[in-house]
Amino acid sequence: MVDGASVARLIMNDSFGTRLRAQRERQRIGLAAIAHSTKINVALFEALERDDVSRWPSGIFRRAFIRAYAEAVGLDSV
Repeated sequence: MVDGASVARLIMNDSFGTRLRAQRERQRIGLAAIAHSTKINVALFEALERDDVSRWPSGIFRRAFIRAYAEAVGLDSV
């Protein structure tokens, strides 16, 4: 039997990108739709979901891009 605490531990063990992708999939939103609405290259969001931000801009732009993704999938961006 799986209890709520076990599920919470499983979720918390997932990477940041995995949790973002899971939320996007729960909302049934495609990456192309997010890229179109935010005007941010879909390849950057694909990389984010793989936890690869090596080609991402740094600083304020990185923060703004992640906020845009979070808002697009219905997460609190604060």
